[in-house]
Amino acid sequence: MENNQFCEAILNSISEGVMTLDRDWRIASWNRAAEHITGFHREEVLGKECMTIFRAALCREHCPVDKALSCGHPYHDVEIAIHNKRNELIHLMVNAAPLYDSNGQIIGGLETFRDVSQNYWMREELKAQYGYANIVGRSEPMKIVYDILESLLGTDTTVLIQGESGTGKELIARALHFYGPRKDRPFVAINCSALPEGVLETELFGHVKGAFTGAIRNHAGKFELANGGTLFLDEIGEISPAIQVKLLRVLEEREFQRIGDNRNIKVDVRLITATNKDLYRKVLDSSFRDDLYYRLSVFPVNLPPLRERKEDIRLLIGYFIRKFNKQMGKSIQGIADQVLEILEAYPWPGNVRELANAIEHSFVHCKGVLIHHSDLPQNIASAPPVTVSRGAQRAQGKLDLVERELIVKELERAHWKKALAARRLGMSRATLWRKMDKYGIAK
Repeated sequence: MENNQFCEAILNSISEGVMTLDRDWRIASWNRAAEHITGFHREEVLGKECMTIFRAALCREHCPVDKALSCGHPYHDVEIAIHNKRNELIHLMVNAAPLYDSNGQIIGGLETFRDVSQNYWMREELKAQYGYANIVGRSEPMKIVYDILESLLGTDTTVLIQGESGTGKELIARALHFYGPRKDRPFVAINCSALPEGVLETELFGHVKGAFTGAIRNHAGKFELANGGTLFLDEIGEISPAIQVKLLRVLEEREFQRIGDNRNIKVDVRLITATNKDLYRKVLDSSFRDDLYYRLSVFPVNLPPLRERKEDIRLLIGYFIRKFNKQMGKSIQGIADQVLEILEAYPWPGNVRELANAIEHSFVHCKGVLIHHSDLPQNIASAPPVTVSRGAQRAQGKLDLVERELIVKELERAHWKKALAARRLGMSRATLWRKMDKYGIAK
């Protein structure tokens, strides 16, 4: 009796859930942590089959205890999803092992588990925030980007992302990481243009205590922090020649030295870089090393500016409306037709980032369910219309004629039911009414 009480005290002091099973898969013991994790008390589970408690899809075909009993040794780190007593979905990390008697005969199984739901949902949130679902666009330039990204999935190659500021270079880098072979390892990012040369060198490679005035302790750099994972260097075209040399050495030898140290540190890092400059032009004018350039541009990805993919503006607006509705707890349905015309005509020098900021600004000011002209940032609302050349005007006239014929054709097909015609044309009824008035279309 004393031994049983002692064993029970040990089990209840363990922070992980502990469950033992007999040969009939019935629960023989259940510690206090198991109660806390699942919500089931000991009296509710003893003598019952474990699958009736865990209710996991994994139980019938891929039970961790069954695997351990089959192979005769422990079975480690299996992530399963179960329903707790309140029928909430929780994620557990499970370890299983066979139980032997004094004669070496298997008498049952042991399973320990811990709640990793927070880690699971954090990973899912990161995927949602930085996954391909957040890369919005159906235009031809974006289709080229998607094709390139598809070929990079599952690879570990060095990538150079080129594009103007605000085109989403870091978003692409994070998506490559979270859909790559290092997704469970660190993703570390640093903007090379934001730091002076000396500070950037310390941030990249670290330093040892006493390396310079103010170095009062050892400091691990970004390469060390990203070991096993991905290091993203934004604005790589801004680094000095001295740092270019050190970076080249890391790429070639997979090792570096902290500032003030003579010991080499081995490192395994996937490098993704980005720039808003023409890096090859910098090579030609000798401000960037050609050998480093060719190391970095193993696989280049060129992101188009928003002005070259204006057909994506509607999609992006819809995406940002959903995003800010969720963030701000609002229920804005869309934008007025006049606002859409303004946004599609605006040149967007700040690209997608500027569009996101404009929609967020409009959300703050919007009092109804539609964003109107008065809700827009002043610089966009008052932007002068884009001047059009005579040749462009003639081309626009031809486009207008084609559009008019298409609208008339769809109206006739729909027997002049404007809601049906608008749906087939991919526009709102208000837009259809406006275009009918513009082109003088009547039944």
